[in-house]
Amino acid sequence: MTNSVNGRWASSKPGSAAFLKITADGSLTGSDGANRISTTWSNDASGAIVEPFLTTQRATQGMERWVGRTRRVEADGDRLTVFDQAGNHLGVLNRADEADEPDEGR
Repeated sequence: MTNSVNGRWASSKPGSAAFLKITADGSLTGSDGANRISTTWSNDASGAIVEPFLTTQRATQGMERWVGRTRRVEADGDRLTVFDQAGNHLGVLNRADEADEPDEGR
């Protein structure tokens, strides 16, 4: 699946390790900074629909809990806007260099 959402997206918040990695094969991985995310995605008219996923409920300093509620994303240049299942805006991640990839959770 080719889509402008493909790539690695990370938080710009200092101390945050939150990110989403969306690949052309339909897989999505990531972390809210404490809990791993692993699921699939499909094309949507304005971005991508993220399939529901299970995750742990660990907490750590610097985590961004909203990343774990991701259900839809829209890319606009180097910004990925994240929405929950009800369509509420959760936050924004920025396109990141694959070489700077941190651990996918602690």
